Amino acid sequence: MKARVESVRRDGMRVITILFTLGVIPMMIWACATTAGNNGEGEASQFAYERFDDCFFASTLSDWRPLDDENLIAFTMGRRPYHVRLFRPAFNLSFQQTIAFYDRDGRICPFDEVVVDGVMTDRIQITSIRQLTDEQLNELYIEFGIRAPEVIVAPESAVE
Repeated sequence: MKARVESVRRDGMRVITILFTLGVIPMMIWACATTAGNNGEGEASQFAYERFDDCFFASTLSDWRPLDDENLIAFTMGRRPYHVRLFRPAFNLSFQQTIAFYDRDGRICPFDEVVVDGVMTDRIQITSIRQLTDEQLNELYIEFGIRAPEVIVAPESAVE
């Protein structure tokens, strides 16, 4: 019986080692591929390529708003906005009423997860979190088509 237990433990460790290797190597390749920068495509593409490591405490999370199926804004107490980018799209994130954040230490940081509960529960890793200013939040809303850009009309000059 004791030999059987040790055999099961050894086999279990092999499985864990294989799963760890299969998970770490693709993540390392992905990390190297995403650090290339924005390729000079302009300022609007900065959100798509840069990785940010801001964090916020899970206990301060007060609201969230989806931008698309891969990006969302998380609001903490005081309505401080954070742009959260996911590793891959979440099916129908824009239509979800609630989501959950899975963290390991009380702080939501890159490599923690967002849990989307729909037809199937989906756990998606967070790739970057960036605290935003009001201007940056407005730029993101415009970029994702949530808010129309402000049109400034110049006053007509008086002709005398």
